[in-house]
Amino acid sequence: MKQNVAVALETPAVNMLSFFTAILRRILAGATPRRRERSLRLRESLSLGEKRFLAVVQFEQQQFLVGGAGSSISLLTQLPSIPPPDGLQPGSPEE
Repeated sequence: MKQNVAVALETPAVNMLSFFTAILRRILAGATPRRRERSLRLRESLSLGEKRFLAVVQFEQQQFLVGGAGSSISLLTQLPSIPPPDGLQPGSPEE
């Protein structure tokens, strides 16, 4: 009787269902949720040697020029704001 049950489970439809289930599991295992767009970004940096640097830092649509030396960092100036991409409001996730 056990042999008949095993043979019944080996039908082409069951094999195909098992195959597609395995593929779906692999696809879903690789799927990752979308990350939220980061608000703070380092846009560019320039080393000036001797542990000194300049950097353009962006927070949302605002940009800042900062300078660092040794163990200190200073805001040098705020740069012109960046307009949001067409159709997107500030703070909304990009499509």
